[in-house]
Amino acid sequence: MKKIIIECLVSSQKTAILEDDKLTEILIEDNKNTKKVSNIYRGLVKKVIPGIQACFVDVGFEKLAYLQLSKENNIKAGQEILVQVNKEEVGTKGAKLNTEISLAGRYLVYIPNNDRITISNKIIDEKERFRLKKITKSVSEGSNGFIIRTEATGCSKEELEADIKELKNKYEEILKEYKLGIGPKLLYKELDFSSKYIKDNINDEVEKIVTNDLNKYNELKYILKSINKEYIDKLILDEDKDIFDLYRVEGQIEKALNKKVWLKSGGYLIIDKTEALTVIDVNTGKFTGNLNLEETVYKTNVEAAKEVCRQLKLRDIGGIIIIDFIDMHKAKYKQEIINILNEELKKDKRKTEVLGMTRLGLVEVARRRERDSIDKYYLKECDACEGRALVKSINSILDNIEKEIIRINTHTSYKDITIELNNDTLSIIKMNFMDIIQKISQKYEIKIQLSVNNKINYEKINIIYNS
Repeated sequence: MKKIIIECLVSSQKTAILEDDKLTEILIEDNKNTKKVSNIYRGLVKKVIPGIQACFVDVGFEKLAYLQLSKENNIKAGQEILVQVNKEEVGTKGAKLNTEISLAGRYLVYIPNNDRITISNKIIDEKERFRLKKITKSVSEGSNGFIIRTEATGCSKEELEADIKELKNKYEEILKEYKLGIGPKLLYKELDFSSKYIKDNINDEVEKIVTNDLNKYNELKYILKSINKEYIDKLILDEDKDIFDLYRVEGQIEKALNKKVWLKSGGYLIIDKTEALTVIDVNTGKFTGNLNLEETVYKTNVEAAKEVCRQLKLRDIGGIIIIDFIDMHKAKYKQEIINILNEELKKDKRKTEVLGMTRLGLVEVARRRERDSIDKYYLKECDACEGRALVKSINSILDNIEKEIIRINTHTSYKDITIELNNDTLSIIKMNFMDIIQKISQKYEIKIQLSVNNKINYEKINIIYNS
């Protein structure tokens, strides 16, 4: 059975997916950097550059956003346009926009300006493809512009019809908002990771959904009610509790940040990330078994192949991945490992391609990169040893501070504390994150003072209880 645990903290929101209490995926949103991709805005064209067929648009961001134009576009400076963000601002570059609006439902994606009905390539059964297309065409009332999602597999006519109705109503509301007032305006905000995941994945296999935040609880209640009222019974509120500790998620995240991953047989993986790619090395370790060497190597590689697929999804590793399996001589064993990788990666919604195995046991995997891997949030290069090691990031430290405050609030009556930090850590927080500390203080009604203690290292905190 599956559990979905949503931890809402001041500086982050994390969604952990557990299958039989084993962490299989974690989605992280940094509240300090609110995501804008898929949001829809009314924008004001500021500058048109015919030479590169592009224009710059004010949608209310700090920097002007960039919109590539087609030859058919006749957009002029001063004009208001309906746009959707398809790429975040990066450094000095503004966000990238699109005029082809798309809205994702549970089973379909609605693209009002499109005139086709297409279907996910992951639905491979031809009869099911034909059935879904036929139903979508019959219930869309003559309008096309739909992509049938993988999640639509097996769904009924009534479910597709309800999804289409909701998407069309949503688009009509956006158009109404667009016509009201003038100037840049946010018209539609995309659901965050947790709500989107639940909307797309809630089913009878989900045993419970737990959150520690009342606002998130109410938002999820509304979403579940629109899908199936019975699903509301799965929703649990443990307000202001450390639910990642209660459901043993934290320890599993710590393991997911380690370079070494032990296999049940006694073998292990070493996962090394570089700027260009990720290398995963397979080792027999303690595994000797009762078999001959070739069989032992094969059994280790089989177990490793399954674990590699789990780790790619859990750590959210994208880009090029090189897997160095233990060398095998039999061609059938090599093909079996490739088959296992292909089968296991079918469970991953991210587009992935597996190439063959070389004579040296190397396999290249390309996995589409959509977000930073989880170590980007939790870890940073150590300044003291010039990047040769990784230490906890400031994100981790801020989250740990809040978790300590939760513990104090739950188990003690103290309302005034001092947190001691290493001087470097204290400087970073005072310079950039005092607003986070103040919000934590207000949320739990505990006075928080910060002071320096250079006897503790960069990533540690020490609590002093003030009388």
